[in-house]
Amino acid sequence: MKYAIKSRKILTPAGFFDGYLLVEDGKIKDLTKEVEAGLKVEDYRSQRIIPGIIDIHNHGALGWSMTDPCTVADVAGYAKALPSIGVTSVLPTAKEEAFAAIADYMENPELGTKIPGIHSEGPFWVRGGENSVNENYPKPDVAETKRLLDLAKGKLIYMAIAPDAPGAHEVIRFLNKNGVLVAACHTRCTAEDVFEAVRKTKIDSVTHLGNGMDGIHHRHVGSLGGFLLCDNLYYEIITDLHHICADMLKLYFRIQPYDKFMLISDSNYMSGMPSGKYSRYDRIMNMTEDGLIKDQNGRICGSGKYVLSNIKMLVEKVDVPLEKAVQMASINPARFLSIDDKTGSIERGKACDVIVIDENYDCVATYIDGQLAYDCKHPKDVINAKAMSRKLD
Repeated sequence: MKYAIKSRKILTPAGFFDGYLLVEDGKIKDLTKEVEAGLKVEDYRSQRIIPGIIDIHNHGALGWSMTDPCTVADVAGYAKALPSIGVTSVLPTAKEEAFAAIADYMENPELGTKIPGIHSEGPFWVRGGENSVNENYPKPDVAETKRLLDLAKGKLIYMAIAPDAPGAHEVIRFLNKNGVLVAACHTRCTAEDVFEAVRKTKIDSVTHLGNGMDGIHHRHVGSLGGFLLCDNLYYEIITDLHHICADMLKLYFRIQPYDKFMLISDSNYMSGMPSGKYSRYDRIMNMTEDGLIKDQNGRICGSGKYVLSNIKMLVEKVDVPLEKAVQMASINPARFLSIDDKTGSIERGKACDVIVIDENYDCVATYIDGQLAYDCKHPKDVINAKAMSRKLD
């Protein structure tokens, strides 16, 4: 199948291009000023075409949850929903109850957001974050880690762990040997603990930098300062401006270059749902219209927004150039996952994983492997209606 996508604003690594994106057999064949007569052309005029979003930390969205027991059909619903918010690849950030269903779906995927693997945030934490109450976590254990890898049928490719927990270094080294990317998360690390963990093991990234860790003080830089002083890490960041303020984000970008950061949603099933109160496990969650989710103890619990919205916040509130914000949402996570030869940017030979966005940063269309996976002109109901039963008001 051969066709072209046209726009005055196609974002390539060299900047915006005015012309045609030529697509053949799901790949980007060329970027050109002219196309052959009679070729099918989708003309988006001056709407921006950018690389598809790769969200490596996403617990759910639009009523679909990857932290609850789920079926293959649920995973399919999730994968079909995410193109509506511009996500072309995702790591479902799941509890073990969902591992098998995700792994089975990956064996026979449908048209929708691609799933390169599973992300397990935990279970080996030390702290839950600000305003945590009565939370206990299992101690790091190699045998338990192996059980989780087996349960995920070889599809678990990213695990987050508190590096200061007793036994964490042994687990991290086990994950290193098994080719699993490791993030430092939900920790009480001092800066010295951070430096020791990075020296003795291979930590690849930091989970939602600034959240679930001690902040910077002028007499002790804490885990946040320690992580920022390391030069061999990637950093996940949530830029909804609820989790991290604009000035702190500006500080991050002065300390480390843009190519070290990966935009994540850290969204849960409430993302994209109507605002209000919802039940989640044994908690009551309240989500405001601007996506702030807190439980009854005042703890922020994930995000009600998504990466495309977070790109808008970076550009309009933090003064980050659009090109850099998109880089953090697409090619940086692609490089982190070692799939940047296949996706993550609009270049010849790569998969046609692209999204069209309007001036408000809403998704107009999403193409995955060259196939139209979402079209705002012909929207399908992507919200999981069953999730509305959790709404309490």
